[in-house]
Amino acid sequence: MTETFQGRIIAGRSDAESVAIQVLNFIVADVDRIIRFLNVTGLQPETIRASATTQHFLLGVLEYVAKDDELLKATDQELMVRPTAILASIVHLSPDPEAKRADKKVDAAPQLPRRNLFH
Repeated sequence: MTETFQGRIIAGRSDAESVAIQVLNFIVADVDRIIRFLNVTGLQPETIRASATTQHFLLGVLEYVAKDDELLKATDQELMVRPTAILASIVHLSPDPEAKRADKKVDAAPQLPRRNLFH
């Protein structure tokens, strides 16, 4: 089944980012939720705005919600964001495992400088 958010199919990264931003706004709107979020993540209030522009931060917000059953239920009830939509968004924001493997292969075997022994 294809997950939707606000009537749109979560088809890619931009849709997943929209879900994450809505969830972040939901967290920030409640004092108890934002205090708990800051305590768990170690972030400061002044760093959230700058961090919110990165894909990794938005992925972290969704993973934070996915690990908290009460918060997951609250986003479902109050935002009408189904837990499956959050999970689908996590998949879209997660780095591609193939890209990670390709990067590691390049980093794992650095090229040594070549010397011509016949000079």
